[in-house]
Amino acid sequence: MPRAIVTADPVDVFVGERLRAARLTSGLSQADLGKAMNLSFQQVQKYERGTNRISASMLVRAGKALGVPVSDFFPDDDIRLKDESVDIRTVRGGAALAEYFATMDSAQRVILLQVAQEFARSAR
Repeated sequence: MPRAIVTADPVDVFVGERLRAARLTSGLSQADLGKAMNLSFQQVQKYERGTNRISASMLVRAGKALGVPVSDFFPDDDIRLKDESVDIRTVRGGAALAEYFATMDSAQRVILLQVAQEFARSAR
């Protein structure tokens, strides 16, 4: 009998992305967060990808370890699928880029946005 292909639920992916964003904002590695939650870094990795569902008790542990309320892991309204919206903090280097962007003057921001637009066009 063939096995069914299981895909991650969009809600689990969303919660995982929020977990990753909070971890990166806190400056913790997956190993650091895993240690604080009494888990392996591999389990944190699976939670962040949405491969494994994270239980309510683990969300509470994560919130305590990261200093954020559990509600931060959930959307205010409907879940947006990954293709529709990307949280810059979930992309490697995104949190640092956002910090640098915030320190720039408006002229520098315009230039950086134009460069990013060109890179995005050439990547398509």
